[in-house]
Amino acid sequence: MYTSAPFFAVLFASSLLFAGLHRLLGNRLSYTSLFSFFALFAVWGYVFKSQIIVPILMFSYLYGIAICKDKSWLKTWQSVTLSLLPLILVKLHLNNHWGMIGLSFMTFRAVDVLLYRNKKDSRNFFQYFSYLFSPFIILAGPMYRWRSWVQDITQPNFRLTTAVFLQSMEQIFYGIVQKFLFAMLIDNLIISHWSHRPFTLTVGIVMSLAYSFYLYFDFAGYSNMAIGAGRLFGLNIPANFNLPILAKNPQDFWRRFHISLSEWLRDVVFMPIYMNLMKSDFFRNHKVTAQNIGIFCTLFCMGAWNGLELNYVVSGALFGGISVMHNMILWCAKRSQKITSWLNNPLISFAGRVLTLASAAVSLYIFSGMSPV
Repeated sequence: MYTSAPFFAVLFASSLLFAGLHRLLGNRLSYTSLFSFFALFAVWGYVFKSQIIVPILMFSYLYGIAICKDKSWLKTWQSVTLSLLPLILVKLHLNNHWGMIGLSFMTFRAVDVLLYRNKKDSRNFFQYFSYLFSPFIILAGPMYRWRSWVQDITQPNFRLTTAVFLQSMEQIFYGIVQKFLFAMLIDNLIISHWSHRPFTLTVGIVMSLAYSFYLYFDFAGYSNMAIGAGRLFGLNIPANFNLPILAKNPQDFWRRFHISLSEWLRDVVFMPIYMNLMKSDFFRNHKVTAQNIGIFCTLFCMGAWNGLELNYVVSGALFGGISVMHNMILWCAKRSQKITSWLNNPLISFAGRVLTLASAAVSLYIFSGMSPV
């Protein structure tokens, strides 16, 4: 969607028209209605023009679950499970008929509605529709939370000022450079040539570094374009990357890399697992064990939600295992002043940064499916 000049021409023209209509008709036509119309036109008319039946069925299915949850016909865990079911079947290749562009993040947004919305909000058909099918985040995020969405579209007015327009343009241009210059150069000059070579240690190192930088520039570029486009319409889509190359440790890395999904998984995977484990006497006396189980499951989901192919499962297990090891080091440091002093040594701190980035690069290389694993 962000790869064609006509899209950007329509985007800028639509944003100006959108802002004008909202200003002129604000007292008679709600911001939600205007944005719903744009979502219908941009997503269903552009993205899904060749497979319109599947998104219609998916929306009806998910909206029906939300209504049943509101009427207390379904418990929260039942509604979440039913919402995830189509995605799980597609990822397991048990029912590819439900497959559609953006299914994963649309499903996650539907789950976010079930967990964090007010009843009066979820019954608003247009709010729910335009949230699930927002054109800027439909393909690959960032993970735009329901509460932020409601806050944005219920603002009393939105004015596309010159400052907002220039900020949006700057972020979109920054994303274009990341995605279509840096990522494309890495792909064309390194990955396309090295990916077909027989695996050796040298190939593994080069491909780990090259794919990690490619993934960062490609995904960060897409995210910046989505954030900038959203700003043109008054939406505060969250930042998704914050220089992960500066990460001090695995925990810091996931605070900087795919931030929105990391935070969402923390809320919907780690916290429920940890809080339920803490109800047990054993885990109340062994909090670090409960933390490690929650950490591993959360980071495992970071890789495995893409599917149960070996590369996703192994990379997710590595994400989780590395983070658990780091958590155990922190746990030991709290109980030993000697270990704390050792970790604060500048050389050890620098080595930790290098090991963090190296382990992340290897995990992402496995995630790519181009490694021997």
